[in-house]
Amino acid sequence: MNDEEKKKKRLDLVDVRMMFTLAGAGCIVVLFFLFIGKFASVIEVIQKLFSAMTPIIIGFVIAFLLNPLVNHLRWAIKRDFKRMFKKADEKRLTSVADALAVTLSVLFLLLIITALLWILIPQLYESVQNLYNNFDQYVTNVENMVNKLIKDYPDLEGMVNNYMDDLEETIKKILTDKLLPNMNNIVVAISNGVVGGLKMILNFVIGIIAAIYILASKDKFSAQAKKIIYSIFDKEKGNKILSTIDYVDGVFSGFIGGKLLDSFIIGAICFIFCTIVNMPYAMLISVIIGVTNIIPFFGPFIGAIPSALLVLVESPKMCVVFIIFIIVLQQVDGNIIGPLILADSTGLSSFWVLFAILVGGNLFGFFGMVLGVPTFACIYALLTHQLRNNLNKRGLKNDTEYFVALRGFDENGNPVRGPKKKFESASNKRKRERQMRQLQQSKQFIDKVTRHEKKGDTENLKSEVKTEDINKDNKDS
Repeated sequence: MNDEEKKKKRLDLVDVRMMFTLAGAGCIVVLFFLFIGKFASVIEVIQKLFSAMTPIIIGFVIAFLLNPLVNHLRWAIKRDFKRMFKKADEKRLTSVADALAVTLSVLFLLLIITALLWILIPQLYESVQNLYNNFDQYVTNVENMVNKLIKDYPDLEGMVNNYMDDLEETIKKILTDKLLPNMNNIVVAISNGVVGGLKMILNFVIGIIAAIYILASKDKFSAQAKKIIYSIFDKEKGNKILSTIDYVDGVFSGFIGGKLLDSFIIGAICFIFCTIVNMPYAMLISVIIGVTNIIPFFGPFIGAIPSALLVLVESPKMCVVFIIFIIVLQQVDGNIIGPLILADSTGLSSFWVLFAILVGGNLFGFFGMVLGVPTFACIYALLTHQLRNNLNKRGLKNDTEYFVALRGFDENGNPVRGPKKKFESASNKRKRERQMRQLQQSKQFIDKVTRHEKKGDTENLKSEVKTEDINKDNKDS
């Protein structure tokens, strides 16, 4: 085969590759437009898939939260069993320790849930009953307050009467135009809410069962995952994937565990304070404050609003005390308790924390607000690691401060630093260029004088200077 045939064969191969590349790109474009056209259907399928997998997802979340407790209990039980049964089989001891650790951890979770329900349900029932029984008294208090206001400020009577008339008309309009015609929809919505609540309870029960299986087989699942990773990727990439998974696990474990501990402490402090000052619904309010504190940034405000309304119904003065206490408590939590427990577990600035909460909350609701920060922290860390590697390959520093005053690089690759160039007018630019030319001419003249002095040729120097002056005068004229 001569060179021309080889060259023709290479060109044919390039044409075939180009054809397949264009065909693949065309297929991707077609699929993209089909996806855009069926976007609603695709979203619906994804939602149905997530709905079907909800119990499994709940099971994974429960297993993730209980995993540290299971590991600790397994280690402690196995250690004690080795002391008690020195001649026992190692494999059998491990199996028994795993089963006991999982059982005790799940029982501990169920005990906490039962205790919370046993405390909260009576208080919720009591608060609703008090609202119903004291409703007439609340209306009377509002009427007395309005009458006193009118008595003290007679000029407001007309405005208050107009406002009450408008309010009455608004209520009638809501009843006749919106409430009564939509009674069927309201009944359906209430029924769907009840069914949704029962479905959520059922999903949680199934999730606990799934968590038991996941915790019991977690070592086997881990081994299977490693097997899949190393069967697809080479050893170096497999090691990077496993180290990334370890990092993600560390970030999530540190953040969620720290947040749970922080929220428990905040709830306990709130309960102690409410009990000391005889605040109504102390346990209910403390649980609300503790649970919503899990949400970064917005959590304290989300929990404080309904709690303050509960206290306001019973005692307006106590509501003011409660609001002041919550403000102080959140300052203590944000500046002392939180940093001590969480330290810098995410490595994110305040802006990125806010960004992660808003995006996660809009996409996935409550759980998105809770898990948005650690999820974004992992993505941020992976991108930072990749950027660091790229900068190292190019011989650049990774320090952000290095790029603050950087204006670019010159032709030799050296960094150019300094403040940003400001806008320069044409006259200033001509003046600066003239000064630069004069400076350059001065340097050239000094070099010329130095060169002639070294040669001792002063006559030629005088003639050259005289010639340059004549040329300069002709140029100026």
